[in-house]
Amino acid sequence: MSNMTRLDLKLAGKSAWVLGASGAIGSAIAVLLADLGVEVWLSGRNQMKLREVCDRITQAGGRASIQVLDATQSEAVDAAANAIVREAGRIDILVNSTALPTFGKFTDLTDADWDRTFQSKLMVYVRTMRAVLPHMIEVGGGTIVNISGKAGRLPSPAHLPGGSMNAAINLLTKGIADAYQHQGIRANTIAPGPIVSERLNALTAQLATISTANPEFMARKGEPEDVAHAVAWLASPLSAYMNGIVLPVDGGSIPTV
Repeated sequence: MSNMTRLDLKLAGKSAWVLGASGAIGSAIAVLLADLGVEVWLSGRNQMKLREVCDRITQAGGRASIQVLDATQSEAVDAAANAIVREAGRIDILVNSTALPTFGKFTDLTDADWDRTFQSKLMVYVRTMRAVLPHMIEVGGGTIVNISGKAGRLPSPAHLPGGSMNAAINLLTKGIADAYQHQGIRANTIAPGPIVSERLNALTAQLATISTANPEFMARKGEPEDVAHAVAWLASPLSAYMNGIVLPVDGGSIPTV
């Protein structure tokens, strides 16, 4: 738990479902939300990592549970959402932070590469929002925060599958915000730049071929906590007038206004 004095984001007592909670960004989001008094439900691919994140939260006095599912299957996602609602009573916050990096020259990428990225990124977000929205609407509203990426705003030649999914997520989230705002739903997207993680380190050689931004625009690479702080703000009722936006968290690395 942090000892720093901070703004009360009025999140205590809420319930959140965090997808991708075994990753660097997703785990940072889950830990911060729990630190702010949110009961957190964790889903992700790496069950060992999920257990580590869950233990970290509970040992610090927070509330967290693991919800195992295969997010590429609609029935499994629906069942997971229903199970969380049965246990927690409601889902106030949905955070989607899944990713499947697919890099390569456009002419070398196969249909399978594109389909795998589509199913593991965009369609996961579609399935979770579709599963959670009826529950949120039933209790008067809720907040959705989707993590995309800056490649959805600035094309990266070696990262076109992921960038295309991110662009679609930006549009989809805006559409959800417009369609359900009168039913108490807010939906926003965060587009991170390069975030320090094991995955980024492993992809350094490939990332070096991506012409997303000149390094002089960034004073440093982002930390997972940079994204987590933005998620907490967008999940908070203090940001109630923010809906349908794409919030860059990239250190100004896209050289545009």
